[in-house]
Amino acid sequence: MSDTLRLLLQLISIAPILEQTFGHDWQSYRDELLELSGRLERDGCSAALDKDLDAFLARLLVNATEEAKGAIRKAMMPVEDKETWRAGGDFYVAGAGLGTKAMPALPDHVVEVPVFYGTDREASDGNDHFAGRRGDVVSYGVARVTVPTEGRDLGELTSPKWWKLEFKADPERHVILSSVDGCSRAGFVADLQSALATADENDLLLFVHGYNVTLTDAARRAAQLAVDLKFRGRTLLFSWASAGDPKLYTVDEATIDWSEHHFRAFVQLALTETGASRLHVLAHSMGNRALVRALEHIDTGALPRGSASLCQVIFAAPDIDAAKFKDLAALFHGRADRCTLYASSGDVALKASKLIHGYARAGEAEDSLVIVDGVDTVDASRVDTSLLGLRHSYFGSERSILSDIAALLNDRKEPSLRFDVKAVGAPPRQYWAYRE
Repeated sequence: MSDTLRLLLQLISIAPILEQTFGHDWQSYRDELLELSGRLERDGCSAALDKDLDAFLARLLVNATEEAKGAIRKAMMPVEDKETWRAGGDFYVAGAGLGTKAMPALPDHVVEVPVFYGTDREASDGNDHFAGRRGDVVSYGVARVTVPTEGRDLGELTSPKWWKLEFKADPERHVILSSVDGCSRAGFVADLQSALATADENDLLLFVHGYNVTLTDAARRAAQLAVDLKFRGRTLLFSWASAGDPKLYTVDEATIDWSEHHFRAFVQLALTETGASRLHVLAHSMGNRALVRALEHIDTGALPRGSASLCQVIFAAPDIDAAKFKDLAALFHGRADRCTLYASSGDVALKASKLIHGYARAGEAEDSLVIVDGVDTVDASRVDTSLLGLRHSYFGSERSILSDIAALLNDRKEPSLRFDVKAVGAPPRQYWAYRE
């Protein structure tokens, strides 16, 4: 029996309890439950059905009384995992955030990462704290994320999955955004300076996300990267106002262009006002468009005395025109200690982008592989990322790539000294590829 069918049957079985709980409102819930059941009968399981059922469960759990929640918990308890629901525990559903109870003390293998963020998103009262729309100003703050170091695969951005009958965020298994606290720009700088003073190294890692990403998922990814890379400094995030909707690719394209000067100012702040010794920047996908423009305009050689050095710059699966990247690379040559580009021939998202634009993307490999002076190009095509579906986030999920990035950030090793990659070809057309 599929999880979808079992879940629907369990909901139908507790319908009398739900009817008593919701009263007159039960009619609309019942009709939706029947419609979902009819779709399963007619069309079978599908991603759209799973998404709609997930949303339905979210509304049930958020609006139910405590008595009804208990009935739902018992009905949802899978035979193979009696610990999915724990009496008296908080609950979590997609889009609903954390329950109202305080998070318990964290186990030893769970790390809380403060992610110092800047964003030009519009503030929101919703569960994601900021909307997928452009704001009038740049906002600052700290997002606190808990990351388990055990119970998940290296690089895995775990979250509760309803099809596994997981309806509660478990810090021991899932990467969880636990709080978002805003502050003034001055307060942000002061807090970051204090945090750096207690870090193992006086370094900053700035993450810039790509297309179709919410602030919540951007903060979770930034924290997961910091933990899995064993980064010894502090973590920064710039979250531009991505709509967080896969259908709004062109909207995100316009927004990343609009956001570039905000990002550039955030980089300038990190370099000149935090007291850090080194700044590393990792941009993914469409976020690379803001990064290359910032590198074009920030002259690191003219920074004030005492500024951080721009150390490692990482272009991960860049969704930017390959020819434009080559042109801009000539302009920002030498502004960072090292620049590294990760490309792949198996990146479906970039292939789709090429179909839209008609020209190769800088993150593609094979005949389109970008090789330019001043940038170490790594062909990640041989890395097995099949478990990731579209393979577009391989930079943060595949063990060998994480190991290679860790060698860059923590030890600042050049490619010839890194275990996972080998040289292919000879200068000026030399690049690097993963060993078989």
